[in-house]
Amino acid sequence: MKNIGLFCILVVVTLASCKSKKGVPQTKKTEPTRKEYRELSEKLNLDIDKSDNIKLYKFVGNWLGVPHKLGSCTSSAIDCSCFVQLLYQQVYGNKLPRTAAEMHKDSKEIKPRDLTEGDLVFFKINAKKVSHVGVYLKEGWFAHVSTSKGVMINNLSEAYYQKHYTSAGRVK
Repeated sequence: MKNIGLFCILVVVTLASCKSKKGVPQTKKTEPTRKEYRELSEKLNLDIDKSDNIKLYKFVGNWLGVPHKLGSCTSSAIDCSCFVQLLYQQVYGNKLPRTAAEMHKDSKEIKPRDLTEGDLVFFKINAKKVSHVGVYLKEGWFAHVSTSKGVMINNLSEAYYQKHYTSAGRVK
């Protein structure tokens, strides 16, 4: 009889601990503070506000200055397509192809005037096919991996990028 009583108590305790967490409040995602926006704006040299995708800008900020290494995909060295691939996985939850040329083929071409945050910008640099990719931020600015300076932000209006610009694409 003792064993049955003990068993019943164990069952009740087990079932009580397995009840739904419906009544448990979820942790609320907090909006970044003005200070966080200001610090990120200063780091990226862009005006970041509530209308921007803060996750995108934080990602770029965390990678700024990481050196370029062709074929590399680590936090100590990275190439342009891996940077874009990781950004899309972590910021948008999308999986992209590994190379700039494959990303170009896989995206829907858009006009430069239609670029919005997160669109891809493609370049042919000393190549006949697309060899470089970046992610559009806003107001002509895009994040990418320069072979000489690593992860950085540049503007599409700069002569070098105008010369090599091929097209813009939106992930399907």
